[in-house]
Formats: sequence, structure tokens, C-alpha cells
Amino acid sequence: MKYFSANFIFPITSAPKKNGTVAVSDDGTVMEVFSFRHADAVYYDGIITPGFVNTHCHLELSHLKDQVAAQKGMASFIGELVPKRNSFSETEIKNAIANAESEMIKNGIVAVGGISNTNHTFEQKAKQNLFYHTFIELFDLGAEKADEIFSREKNLKSQISNLKSSLSPHAPYTVSPALFTIIDNLQQEITCIHNQESKAEDDLFKNRTGDLFDAFSKLGIALNWIKAGKTSVHYSLPQMLQSKKIQLVHNTYTGAEDLQFIKSKTAGIKSKIYLCTCPNANLYIENKLPDYNLLRMSGFKMTIGTDSLASNYSLSILDEMKTIQKNYPEIEFAELLQWATINGAEFLGIDNFFGSIEQGKKCGLNLIANLDTEKLSINEKTSVQKII
Repeated sequence: MKYFSANFIFPITSAPKKNGTVAVSDDGTVMEVFSFRHADAVYYDGIITPGFVNTHCHLELSHLKDQVAAQKGMASFIGELVPKRNSFSETEIKNAIANAESEMIKNGIVAVGGISNTNHTFEQKAKQNLFYHTFIELFDLGAEKADEIFSREKNLKSQISNLKSSLSPHAPYTVSPALFTIIDNLQQEITCIHNQESKAEDDLFKNRTGDLFDAFSKLGIALNWIKAGKTSVHYSLPQMLQSKKIQLVHNTYTGAEDLQFIKSKTAGIKSKIYLCTCPNANLYIENKLPDYNLLRMSGFKMTIGTDSLASNYSLSILDEMKTIQKNYPEIEFAELLQWATINGAEFLGIDNFFGSIEQGKKCGLNLIANLDTEKLSINEKTSVQKII
């Protein structure tokens, strides 16, 4: 048995315990949480939390770190990323994936909602160094090949059948009604979609104008299913409601009317909405953050993702929390911890094992150090250390 104590223990699902102790078995199972400092405990200056849950990560893009220009907008980001992602050798891609996973482990991440368009991450995921739920992304850009694309991605999913996975639409502007119908009819436990990530997406759906519209037009892609007038979530969400849990990712331009629409569509039905935010990626691509207070007031549970190293400088949930607290100091660190742990675990369906420090869980333990332990607020110098 090992005992760990700190200025505060944050179990997440119960009140913080000042100078508390966590008792952990040799295999990492939480045995008990004490409200006092145990005589045999190793004492840390800081707070102890459960391991972090990263609900949105494109691990397979790790080889593209520093390869795509920042703050140029979504159309420019896609325009640079697409030709570059396949210009590296498979060895380079897989080495970058392994290194990125090591970075996540070092940064106290224990579970990941991973996006895949290829099988490049599957070998690494099979090692089960972290828990992964893989979202196989589908998109067809109105090519009238929905059945063919579904068959291809279903085959990709079969290559990772020993691990948790779902088939998921990529984004409203890349998935036709026909493909949405095929995915929705699967009635999956969980799925996700990139939602209202850019101004260009808003312009495309509201006015059929903007950078994305121009980029697709130059490629001869008409996107005829997009009718001007409403934001993208009005198109996508009604075609996803057979899934039990839906994570809307980014929500950079999601407004009050959008949130009210989401509520109206999900009231009294089985679908449960989670709002994922990846603030550092939002700044990297669009130089804009979501309206966090508006998202919080919606009542939907929030989660945190890192997106990819193509659109971020690190794979660190703590770095994401720092960005949020710097720009929204009124959001308490304790609330951000819920987003970073139990909410993500609930979405991924692993809250029986992860997300909170409770008896019987192998949730991992993180030490958050160099923070204000009186106000319980973080700053640029705050660090994370994986304890177990």
C-alpha cells in the first residue's frame, strides 16, 4: 500500500480534502481517501487530482507539429495540412505518434478520445499505455459515394475491433445528408463532430460565402445540401440524434440561439450533449476562444481536448486549463478540473474507472504544483507531475 498526501486532495465527486491522503494499492487501485495526513504518506506541496481525460485528440497528426502556419483561419489551415500530412514516411509518422503519446502520459493524461482517418495510430493504441476510444471520421463532401465511404471506414474500424471505437461525422460541411443518415442509423453509444469551429463555417452555412465556400468552389465542390440562413448545427444535429451521447467539439462560434436550438432538439430524448473545448487550438487556427460563460450557462457538460500537434504547441490538458483561466478568471479551477476529469470520463463511458478519486478506481494521480493553494488558482508557472 502507498499513501499520498498534499495541501489538498481533489476527489472531484466529493469536496476537496485539505491535507488529505489517498491510499493506493500496488496495482494503482484507490483503496481509500482520508481527510487527514496519514502517518505513512508521502507529502507533496500542491494538490492531487485524478488523471486527466483528453476527449479530442488527432494523435495521427503529431508529425505535423510546426508544419502549419498559425492564426490564418480554417481554410488556410486545411489547405496547408492536407498536402503535408502524407508527405512524411510511415516511420516518421509512427515515431511522432509514439512521442506524442509519451508527452500525454508525462502530462498526466490517462484517457483519450482519439480521432482517426487512417490506421497509423492503431499499433500504438494496441499497447494500451492509455485508454483510447477511437472516433473513425467519415466525410464525403457530397460526392454521392456515401455507401462506398461508409464501407471503407467500417473496414478501418474493424482493424481496431479489440479497442473501443465509433464511426463519427467529421464536420457539418464535409458530410452529406445521405452519409449522415447511414451513420445515425447505427444508433451508437457515443459519437462526436467538429462544430462551429471557424468564422468560415458560419459564413458558409449562413450566407454561402467566405473562405471555406471559396476554397470548395475552386475545387468544383458545390456543397448543394447547404442552404443559406442557419448556422451549421441546425443542419448537423438533427441528423445525429439516434446516438446516446454526442460531443460537439470546439464550439468557437456557438451562440445563444445555437444553444437554445440544441436544447430544443434534445429535450425529452435519449441523446445527451457534451461540449468539448480545445482553446489552444482555437487560438492557433482562428485566434479566437469560445464564449465560455455562454457555454457554461447552457447546462451542457463541458470537456477539454488538445486537438493535434498540427494545431497546438503541446498535448497538455493543464495548458488548456491555463488558457481558459487566464482569459476567464471567474471560472474556478475546481470547475475546470471537472471538465478535465469526470465529465470527459462520463462522455467516454469510463467513469467507473477514471475521472475521480474513489475507492476501486484506477484513475491515476496527478500532482498540480506551483499554484496558489489558498485561492486554488493556477498560473503560467503551474505544473503537472504524474504520480501514478
